[in-house]
Amino acid sequence: MALWKRGRRWWTQTMINGVRIRQPLCAAGSTRATKNWQEAVQLEKDVIKAALAGRLGMQAAPKHLFEACDKYLQAKEATANTTRVVEFERERLEVVKRYLGDIRLSSISRETIEGFQAKRRVDGASNRTVNMDVGVLRRVLKRFKHWHRLEDDVKMLTESGGAPIGRVLTMKEQERLLEVAQSNPEWVHVYCAAVLAANTSMRGVEIKHLRRKDIDLETKAVHIRKSKNESSKRVLPLNDDALAAVKRMIERADELGHTKPEHYLWCGSQHHKIDPTTPALQWKPGVRSGMRRDCGDCGSTIYDTP
Repeated sequence: MALWKRGRRWWTQTMINGVRIRQPLCAAGSTRATKNWQEAVQLEKDVIKAALAGRLGMQAAPKHLFEACDKYLQAKEATANTTRVVEFERERLEVVKRYLGDIRLSSISRETIEGFQAKRRVDGASNRTVNMDVGVLRRVLKRFKHWHRLEDDVKMLTESGGAPIGRVLTMKEQERLLEVAQSNPEWVHVYCAAVLAANTSMRGVEIKHLRRKDIDLETKAVHIRKSKNESSKRVLPLNDDALAAVKRMIERADELGHTKPEHYLWCGSQHHKIDPTTPALQWKPGVRSGMRRDCGDCGSTIYDTP
C-alpha cells in the first residue's frame, strides 16, 4: 500500500486480490480528501479492510468518454483546493464532449485529436483555448491509462504548425501602438507599460507586479520578482525609453500618495478606488478594445498576460 499527496490532500494506491485500488481518502460524510496525515493513515486501513471483506465496490475503468469525464471530475473535486479549478476543467470538458461525442476511449487517436483541433480553429477558437481543451482531455486519458499510446504523436497547435499564439510586433506596429496609448492622458499607465514591454523582455504579469522597491534608478535596472516560474526571476537593465516610462509611473505614484516601497506601480482598483497594495489584474477593456480598433490586432499582443 502507498500513501501520497496530490496538492495538499491524501490518496492511497494498493493492490487487493489482484485489483488495484487508487482513490482519494475521504472521511465519512465528506466528498473531499483529508489533509491530515494521521487521519489518512487510518482511512487507508479502513479502505483495505473494506476491500478484503468485499464491502468496497470494485468499479471497472470507464470505456467511454462521458463516463471517464464524470469520474475524472469526481476525483478532482475530492482533491482540488479551489472550486474554480474544478469549474474550469468541467467547462473545458463540456467543449470536448460536444465535439467528440461519447466515443470509446480506446478509439481516440492522433487523428481524432488533430480533427478536434482543426474544428475548434475553424469555429474561431484561439490556439491557446484549443490547447487548454486538449490539455484537459489529456489528463482524462492519462488517468485511465489511454494517453501513453498518444503522447509521442499528439502536439499542441504551436508545435504542429498552427498559427502562432503571439508574435513580435513590427517597428511600425510598435510606433502606432505607442502613439495611440499616448494620445489619452488617462492611458498613461498603459502607455508606460507598452514602452516597458517594447524595450525589455518583460511579460504583462511581470509589469503588473512591479513595486517601487523593484526599481533601482541608480543602476538603471529593474528586479523581476514575480514571474511564471522561479527561473524567470531576474534583473533587467533599462534603456533610456524604459527608464523614462518607469520614472513617469513613479511620478504618478507620488501624485497619488503611493510612496511606500511595497506599493505597486501598476496597482489594482475596485469600485473606482485605487489600491496600491494589490497589483493590477487586467488592463481596462475599453483601452484594449480602443487600441485594437486603432492598431489592428496588435493591441492585445503586448498586454495579455501569458
